[in-house]
Amino acid sequence: MTQSKARTSEVNRQKILEAGRRLILEQGIDALSVRKLAQASNLALRSIYNLYGNKENVLVALFELGTRELDDAMDLLEAAMARSTWKTQFYLEWLDRVEPMFLKNAAIIKPGVIAGFSQAASASEQTSRLHGKRIQRLKDALALAADQDLIWKDLDLDVSARLLYGNYFNVVVQWAKGELDDRELIVYGRYAILTILHTLINDPGRRENALTLLRELKEKK
Repeated sequence: MTQSKARTSEVNRQKILEAGRRLILEQGIDALSVRKLAQASNLALRSIYNLYGNKENVLVALFELGTRELDDAMDLLEAAMARSTWKTQFYLEWLDRVEPMFLKNAAIIKPGVIAGFSQAASASEQTSRLHGKRIQRLKDALALAADQDLIWKDLDLDVSARLLYGNYFNVVVQWAKGELDDRELIVYGRYAILTILHTLINDPGRRENALTLLRELKEKK
């Protein structure tokens, strides 16, 4: 593919995503179709199929766009682990970055989650890879912590990472379905993360700190 064609493809991808975002915001997720995407983006039907294949993959791309700040948060987490500054309080700081991202992009993320973005039943291979990449990032961060004797060395890191990611994402699914409001997303999301973290902490002082933070969660926000 020439540079010119590559640039055109990227521009068209952005047009499709912008059209998809507008359609969802204005008409709801049920109104989304390849034909409407083509009309709203002023592109041919074949362009939608060539670039995304189907509307589900457009939803996946929109979900990834809306949650891109998760990757920045993971960079922050890994950097903290590498500096040996790991402590339970850090996860609250990390969640402070993640929570506004969900709320800011709620109109896009909620339809994406409802459409099937869950670990239990991934909507597509692309979605599964997206979740898998983020679980691996968490696993890498936990491995750094284990190397520095900050958490139990005999932990099954893969299971621990899946628990951390899965517990939080399950809360997001409930929020997307309207079973939790925005405040509950924050409170239950933090509780889900810190409950698992408490079982991973090796230092007795930090374990007590985790329990204190858990008790304080109900009073926050």
